[in-house]
Amino acid sequence: MKDLWHHLAPFAGTFHYFIAAIIGAGAVAIRKYLQRIRENKAAMWPSADGQVQTATVKKSQYGCWVDVAYRYYAQQEYRYGKYRRHYTRKAAAEAFAEAIRGRSVQVRYRDDNPNDSVLLEQDLQMTGVLQTG
Repeated sequence: MKDLWHHLAPFAGTFHYFIAAIIGAGAVAIRKYLQRIRENKAAMWPSADGQVQTATVKKSQYGCWVDVAYRYYAQQEYRYGKYRRHYTRKAAAEAFAEAIRGRSVQVRYRDDNPNDSVLLEQDLQMTGVLQTG
């Protein structure tokens, strides 16, 4: 048994990265699934015109994130929301951030809690900031 471990030890690091990649991909998939459920509910919410304030690219071990901060006017008050999108390639994340920065966007918000808001993928596709395919 000790001899077997001696032969497998050089591959332990590779397995570590493989397992970490699987866990990372699973976390992204779960986040996307939960986001899709939330978007399906939000599709029936009222909408407001919003303005993207910032779009920041952040690098992580498993790709890049784009954090988007936006402002919208709902029920006689300005309100603020955030949207996050994951990319595997930094160039794609930077292209999205550049495309959405400063743009007008459609914001869906809960009628009973207007501070709870969502940017729908279909609305982003209609504005041209999110490419399909």
